[in-house]
Amino acid sequence: MTHTNAEKSYHLLASHPDYFRRICSAEEYASHLLPFIPRGLPVFQSHGVGHSQAIITYINQLLISFPLPLKQQEIFLLYLAAWFHDIGFLHPLSIHNRGRHPEISEDMIMRDLFLSELLSPEERENLAVIVRFHDTHSDLLKIRTSSTLKIPLLAGLFRLADAIDIGKDRCPPEVFCLIEDGLDEHSRRHWKAHQNVKGCVIAYPEIVITIYDPENPFFRRRIVPHLDDDCKTSGIICRKYGISPFQIVYHRDDGTKPESSSISIAKNRSFASASIQGQ
Repeated sequence: MTHTNAEKSYHLLASHPDYFRRICSAEEYASHLLPFIPRGLPVFQSHGVGHSQAIITYINQLLISFPLPLKQQEIFLLYLAAWFHDIGFLHPLSIHNRGRHPEISEDMIMRDLFLSELLSPEERENLAVIVRFHDTHSDLLKIRTSSTLKIPLLAGLFRLADAIDIGKDRCPPEVFCLIEDGLDEHSRRHWKAHQNVKGCVIAYPEIVITIYDPENPFFRRRIVPHLDDDCKTSGIICRKYGISPFQIVYHRDDGTKPESSSISIAKNRSFASASIQGQ
């Protein structure tokens, strides 16, 4: 990444040269690791450099309007999590048990020699906690830390930033055309679900997701329930810090304005429920 691009990606650390220098080093290092995540992972979804870059974009969007200011070190940890939350997928065990990748990522962070030199022991421990709890199935209320930083809140916010990278860039149509004959039905539907998403934008308190077809059954069954869960669990943590939870708005790509949050959420909960019952 050029210096100009780095300044754009990490502009929230511009006033702290040490954090800026270290996140640039972390990006360079992680960019050498992520291409080795095996393509044999279930559903073949991308967990590479592009995914990390997208999360950083969402982190920046989220923090622009977030009502509770974060410290520079907290922002630094969110950026780090974007680069290292999925390194557990490098391990062959993750091919057979996808759900183990957060704990494997945590372990790798704690024993990686580069990170031990780049980060203080406290920074590394805090990063490991955020990464360990980024998965939907991890209970954010079980986070235990002696840090003075807002680690549970950071974990909740990172979970959201990671979850909304659901667009077709992670499951490109041109790739799908080449590998569709080798996908099982579960994987094929997963790719179809992602290809229904044009893009996402965070502007607190809303997460606006632009979709092509609100009636797409793959999207309704696979994406909506997952996002609802992540929004709900992160919302519990937000409330503990006196912040109203984020709300998801589904906006159809037809030139119309987004629906109001309350109507959209209720509507999509109902169609997700109907879809699940109809499976």
